[in-house]
Amino acid sequence: MDKKKVVVAFSGGKDSTAAVLLLKKRNMNVHTLFMKVGVSDENEKEKKVKHLAAVLEVPLKIVDVGTHFKKEIIDYFIKSYKQGLTPNPCVLCNQKIKFKLLWEVAFNEEGTDAFATGHYADKILLEGKYFLKEPVEKDKSQNYFLSMITGERLVNTIFPLSGYTVSEVREMVRKFPLTGHRESQDVCFIGQNNLIEYLKDTIPKAFRKGDIINTKGDKIGNHRGAIYFTIGQRRGTRFPSDRKLYVIEKDVKNNTIVLGDEMDLFSNHIQVRNPVFWGAIQKGEIYQAKVRYLSDFVDLEVIDVSGNQITGRFTKPVRAITPGQIAVFYKNDIIMAAGPIF
Repeated sequence: MDKKKVVVAFSGGKDSTAAVLLLKKRNMNVHTLFMKVGVSDENEKEKKVKHLAAVLEVPLKIVDVGTHFKKEIIDYFIKSYKQGLTPNPCVLCNQKIKFKLLWEVAFNEEGTDAFATGHYADKILLEGKYFLKEPVEKDKSQNYFLSMITGERLVNTIFPLSGYTVSEVREMVRKFPLTGHRESQDVCFIGQNNLIEYLKDTIPKAFRKGDIINTKGDKIGNHRGAIYFTIGQRRGTRFPSDRKLYVIEKDVKNNTIVLGDEMDLFSNHIQVRNPVFWGAIQKGEIYQAKVRYLSDFVDLEVIDVSGNQITGRFTKPVRAITPGQIAVFYKNDIIMAAGPIF
């Protein structure tokens, strides 16, 4: 009987390397795909990935997704900042690139039975449909980043790390020549720059002096460009005050920011546009929501839902809800819907 063939999205980091090792241990016929997205240090990384694949004794295929990556991820990232939004490119990369383009390449290979990644994630079958489920390593769970891929992609997907902790994975791969230690939620295409340096190089015209306004609408100072700031930011405004003031609004079009007290950052409502529905979202139901990757779960009542919008009301006010970030709706640790905040 032939071995089950599984194709692994392979970056050469600790998580995807551990995924390969675990699948080989399960006596599977493991193949790997390295995704080239067009970042500056990629040729050197490709050499390291080829060497690591040889050490692991698995076939490696290089997949150039640079054109699609620029259009779907980089252009979206820059456009979002131009519009005053704070985007999450990793969520979109999983949806548009890894679990679309790379997934399709994997199943175009002859005899492929499954696609696998090194995400800390798990899946569960409920009433004939697959949903994301929390892995053993809940502190490292990457379900948030997978929240917009849809359940259909999970049918033939394997998450080998679902039952392992970070420390177990690190021990598993410590003797292998890994490509690096960049965390998967880092913005890979920024390179060695920080975010502001990257945006200055990309959209320099967005960096111009503008007005700082208080909650009454009065001009109280100047800033270096609204694009510098995100909701909830306190440092960097260069505005002297006898109390702590935070960015509570920004308007990139008019190049203004509004400063207010911390209490002004809290909101009871949220609106999500063009969500991905994993299951039925019911008006009047209570869900647990995350408004960013590292935020706590907060109870939320859905007060309106349509094909392209969800409106919710939190049971207690939530701090610094940021347009452009992804809101994810959970029911009993299972993702039911996700989409960008606006």
